[in-house]
Amino acid sequence: CFMTGPLKGQKMRLVGHADPRGEDNYNLVLGGQRADNVKKTLVAEGMAADMVQTSSRGEEDATGADETGWAKDRRVDVQLGD
Repeated sequence: CFMTGPLKGQKMRLVGHADPRGEDNYNLVLGGQRADNVKKTLVAEGMAADMVQTSSRGEEDATGADETGWAKDRRVDVQLGD
């Protein structure tokens, strides 16, 4: 979609998230690593690296209270970039 489809030429923002277990700073780093790993995969598939920004929200948006919920907290959201 971003490489050959209707969003070709559009920048992408990847926002990493973590579950609430662990220290705040650790979870910010962990969310960033998740987003960076998705970016590496997209770049390996042909996406231009300068078209993808990464950031982390850590545990800020976490809502899980058990393993099922925490699994949903551990994610990377794809958004349109600026």
